[in-house]
Amino acid sequence: MKIKFLLIILTVFQFSSCQSNKKEETKEIDKNGYTLTYTSDLKLDESGKQGSEFLLFTKKINANDNFVENINLIIKNLENLNLDLNKFVEITENQIKTNGNLISSERIKINNSEFQKLIYSAYLNNFDLKFIQYDFVKNNNAYILTFTAKEDEFEKYSSDMEKIMKTFAIK
Repeated sequence: MKIKFLLIILTVFQFSSCQSNKKEETKEIDKNGYTLTYTSDLKLDESGKQGSEFLLFTKKINANDNFVENINLIIKNLENLNLDLNKFVEITENQIKTNGNLISSERIKINNSEFQKLIYSAYLNNFDLKFIQYDFVKNNNAYILTFTAKEDEFEKYSSDMEKIMKTFAIK
């Protein structure tokens, strides 16, 4: 009896350790001159809501979860506006300061790509929200990739969401 019990315990332990080592499945968005890799636990919406290229939503935690954290991409045509990344960031920072609180703004270069990373907070649609935004300017377009979370949930999601954001590449 003791051996049977021990075998059951070992089997359960092996199963659970295999489950924890299981690698998260990923998916890729590859269209309109950009790519992004994301984890399969996020829900993809490419309907164009709010002028977005896509929205990636986290799952609701429970029935009382009244805000779903998300990553979205908006592409703005800058043709005839003569805006480079510096000028675009200046305009964006001023808009943020008018409507919220700019926490940080830094220029980042990864894999031959340069972008501005902004972190800010704002009260919007009855929520205290916090954002990570990556601004790219290339091929007469501004690519605005943004993670949005309730301020009190931001730390819970920001690391994983930023890993996804760092996979963004413009072709």
